[in-house]
Amino acid sequence: MALALYRSILREAGYLPHPYVQLFVKGRTKDYFRTHRNAQDPSKYLKRARCELRKLQRINAGAQKPFMRLLWYTFGRTGAFRRELIKPHFAESYPNFPKREAIIPGVEESRPPSYPPTLLALVTSAISKTTDKQYSAEEVLNPRKLPERADPTSEEARLLGPFSLRRKKNIHRRFFVEQTDRILPPLAVSSSATTADQTKPDIFIPSTGLERWNPMEMLETLASPNPMYSPPSRSKPEDRLPLSPTPRKSGHLRLGGRSSRWLRRRYRELLASIPTMKVRTADGPQGEEDEQPTEKIKGKKSMRNRSIQSIPNPERPTTRAQVAWSSDLVLSPDKPGLLRSMTARELQWIRDAELSKPVAVKKSSK
Repeated sequence: MALALYRSILREAGYLPHPYVQLFVKGRTKDYFRTHRNAQDPSKYLKRARCELRKLQRINAGAQKPFMRLLWYTFGRTGAFRRELIKPHFAESYPNFPKREAIIPGVEESRPPSYPPTLLALVTSAISKTTDKQYSAEEVLNPRKLPERADPTSEEARLLGPFSLRRKKNIHRRFFVEQTDRILPPLAVSSSATTADQTKPDIFIPSTGLERWNPMEMLETLASPNPMYSPPSRSKPEDRLPLSPTPRKSGHLRLGGRSSRWLRRRYRELLASIPTMKVRTADGPQGEEDEQPTEKIKGKKSMRNRSIQSIPNPERPTTRAQVAWSSDLVLSPDKPGLLRSMTARELQWIRDAELSKPVAVKKSSK
């Protein structure tokens, strides 16, 4: 019974539209069955496996919501893979990263969390988070939830007494966990530092291990339409030459009767949740300025564009990190309905068509 269920899951995984997604589901299934094969009560594990099988069957039938959920798991937008992508940005992964001063003197565990340059850029940018709340670097190092009484020189501290140091430590830790749980980590980190700069002890470029596979190029290929095919014309001499035809590569597979255009839009939705990060040294070439990408804020009340700059870390100013959109193919979160799944070129075509419409002039009645 368990073997038949295992084979059914692998069979359904083979119908998924991309080899990377297939390998992810198959690998996760093999690990799950290998881990619980000697369980004393396998009924609850088999129940969960049947639930996964039904989800895969719905995905292969063309259901949109479970398919997007699977893409988020596969590319580290949620789940254990997301936590693995965030780990390289924590201070524990940075060699010899300076620790902050302990809140309670003599207690090592009371040190507030440290924010390396890349983690600080992810926390302070609305592009790389599931919420549209933005914090400055000063607000991250000193959370807003800290009352005015936490400052020993304030008037409230003088009247009511000093604020509890243990509560202050807990507020810092709670804010750190709350913000890191909302981060959408990048799949790869690019750097403008030279090879000689990367060998310096005070410069560290975090790596997710996916840089050599170039996942963003793969996603952009899946989200881009195939080049338009034009049949040869007899009036053109170059079409009559006996050239060897190049086979047309089709990188888009169908899913449950869905069109390739529907599948491309799902990958565009995925690209909208994957930021890119570039790390460069603060003492870069003269005249080099930080790019200012346009940030599109998600949400109903904050549908506006903002300009973010690369954020220097006040604790370690030798490197800077910059967060931006992953691709020009991402969806526009400030566009409603179907316009959200259109590229900039398609939106411009709609604007041009609207401007070219004849305007009806009402005759004034005398």
